[in-house]
Amino acid sequence: MNNQSFNTNYKIANVSKDEEKAIKKIEEELKNITKKDFVIIAWEKEQ
Repeated sequence: MNNQSFNTNYKIANVSKDEEKAIKKIEEELKNITKKDFVIIAWEKEQ
């Protein structure tokens, strides 16, 4: 793999209200499927 194409620089994501709703929805879907209470932590790749 070419190291130049592999981005390892991440920051905590700034999440909009709509994105937060989507994340909460996915967390609920995961709980329904797995019966476990997962929490999604949003990291964002820096450009």
